[in-house]
Amino acid sequence: MFNILITGGAGYLGSTLIDTLKNVAEITCFDNFLYDQGTLVARPILNSKVKFFKEDINKWSSNLKKAIRESDVIIPLAALVGAPLCDQKRGLAIQTNYKWFEQLLTMTGDQTIIYPNTNSGYGTTGEEICTEETPSNPISLYATTKQNSENILLSHHPTSICFRLATVFGWSYRPRTDLLINNLVKIAKEEGHITLFDGHFRRNYIHVQDIARAFIFAIYKRKEMHGSVYNLGNDSLNMTKQQLVDRICEIVGSTYSVDDSRTDPDKRDYLVSSQKLYDLGFSCQYNLNRGVKEMYRFYDLLSPSDIDKCRNY
Repeated sequence: MFNILITGGAGYLGSTLIDTLKNVAEITCFDNFLYDQGTLVARPILNSKVKFFKEDINKWSSNLKKAIRESDVIIPLAALVGAPLCDQKRGLAIQTNYKWFEQLLTMTGDQTIIYPNTNSGYGTTGEEICTEETPSNPISLYATTKQNSENILLSHHPTSICFRLATVFGWSYRPRTDLLINNLVKIAKEEGHITLFDGHFRRNYIHVQDIARAFIFAIYKRKEMHGSVYNLGNDSLNMTKQQLVDRICEIVGSTYSVDDSRTDPDKRDYLVSSQKLYDLGFSCQYNLNRGVKEMYRFYDLLSPSDIDKCRNY
């Protein structure tokens, strides 16, 4: 059985990943509960097979150092995620998203590190489809710190595997309503109508469960995947915002209108291919219809004040 260290294990992806891994690995989890995680997240991390520490990884406790030494696989999910949050907390973002990895590399041996970068690093690109060979063009502090960490891991830790994650959606034990699809479903649920602007912007998407599945795939395929970067998205979900809103409204029975007077502060615009990962045998199993419907049902379960807590900024 593997010994796996997961930082940020009580977050959106971490709580899903731990729940999936708990029967195949010995898991040590660190999280400082930066956000109001709520009670749902207790289910995966309080499992008897999970050793949990409520600690800030930037403090470099003896517990964390011991977990690093004893791990076979390190999955460093702890980060300030998203451009708005990183802009609000710039110093902490640089420390947690990048500087922390410089120190981590002084403590590791041949452990596999599976790193979650973001395909936000492609920024705004004129290329039709971005592959792993497409030059990075980060347009936010968040994307810059994540890309810098990918660079240092690949150049200094040969047993690293780097994923560039598409925009994530779907339900998790620690839900997020600030992610685009989840937020659009929230608006459709509460207002019955979506106002669309900058509908030409393109993006790639993936369900949070498929990301967890890809991390598990990489654990078992790690010797084959060491030293490489892989785009991780659902290639059937390369679409414009207009196409996305069309699909969401069709699924939930909502309507939308276009407001050309408004502009989106998020200027990311790219399409991405994950064929390199698919060629190794991975495939996505969770479609947009499933993710939208589960989020729509989720919003029935919580009060507006609880829903407002499910965001990263």
